Amino acid sequence: MKRKIFDSEEIEKEIEREENRDSAAAYLEKQRRIKKEINRLKKLFKDIDENKKKLVFTTIDDVAFMTITMQDLREKIIREGTSCEYKNGENQYGTKQSPDAQLYLQLSQKTTQAMKILVDCLPKTNKIHTVPEDDFDDFVTGRENV
Repeated sequence: MKRKIFDSEEIEKEIEREENRDSAAAYLEKQRRIKKEINRLKKLFKDIDENKKKLVFTTIDDVAFMTITMQDLREKIIREGTSCEYKNGENQYGTKQSPDAQLYLQLSQKTTQAMKILVDCLPKTNKIHTVPEDDFDDFVTGRENV
């Protein structure tokens, strides 16, 4: 039985195919998570005014994307930290805030702004919460008369 010997070009092509498969699987998984978040948010906003739905649903798509991206960044930041080392030339080096941490902060701010837009589109409720009578006042008043 003759064994096939792979040259480095064939190995590189196989590695690239494997990376593309992993990348495609990660892409599909992220898309699935985003769609799940979109559906969750749309349920919360299903009763809004029809005129606001287009704005709200577009904003929901953005919020869902940012939420899932932030979850991924959070995991990466937990593993790798919030700072990274840099080197600019021979003698200039140090640490700085990681690009992932910077992106996380930016997305956090944008998500907060988008969520404010969404919350402002919710119908206003005029429910007045009252505390039911529990006879405590009568008890205290009755004690004063004794």
